[in-house]
Amino acid sequence: MLGSGSWEGIPAPFCNCRVCESSKKQGSKDNRTRPELLIETPKGKFLIEISPDFRMQSSKFNLPNITDFLISHWHFDHMYGLLELHSWAKSRAGKIPLIYCSQKTKEWLDRSFAHIPKEVIVLEPYKRLELYGVNITPIPVYHMHDKDKDVKEGELNNSFGYVLEANGRKISYLGDYYKVPARSIELIKGSNVVIADGTFIFEELFPSRTQQSNLKSDPDHLHGKEIFNFVESLRAEKVIFHSIAHLTEKCHEELQKMLPENMFISYDGLVI
Repeated sequence: MLGSGSWEGIPAPFCNCRVCESSKKQGSKDNRTRPELLIETPKGKFLIEISPDFRMQSSKFNLPNITDFLISHWHFDHMYGLLELHSWAKSRAGKIPLIYCSQKTKEWLDRSFAHIPKEVIVLEPYKRLELYGVNITPIPVYHMHDKDKDVKEGELNNSFGYVLEANGRKISYLGDYYKVPARSIELIKGSNVVIADGTFIFEELFPSRTQQSNLKSDPDHLHGKEIFNFVESLRAEKVIFHSIAHLTEKCHEELQKMLPENMFISYDGLVI
């Protein structure tokens, strides 16, 4: 996991809470860039998400030229690192980036990033593809409430999670979501690892501040105990929470101590 933070990252802009102050110490697990995962196999490497912190992540983790990217959806914290790849894609990549995503994400890419050389491959919900020896199943999820609350499960094609299978192991990655269709849940169940959204984890512990109070009504994510009820229903061996925010004002080790034995708070550089 190259990036483990929520949309703001940690330290968050203009914030001096105890988590953001902790994140400024060298080696702190509270220092979090936005979501990105590196998948490595003997046949090659690819990324899930293109974090807006991609430039720093590629240097910190000494990434080679990677040209294959799976995108969950078109929000800033999951995709806008593509802007950092403009010059690279034009002159250094060797081949243009291949971006795998939903139809709605492609429409956003065509509209907003038409100037960046790329090939966009539209994935169909539940139709498996193979990439560097990994079987990947895109699974639709409900994320943008104002856009998909009335969409039937069989027609959902905005945001994807991904089920990755290789060598008898199954890892499921869920970006952001407030509801997951039954068919997607069935494919996730029994995963060795589920990487799940933890943006509003332990919401009941949020201090009474303006930002925290305003975000408790965010309709695009699960909140507090809903998160635990959902991940427990998946019957995974391990659950790893990504998109960790500073909203609890509790540091990494404090959050980890509050979790069950098979659940973990991610951090930048975590190897799964």
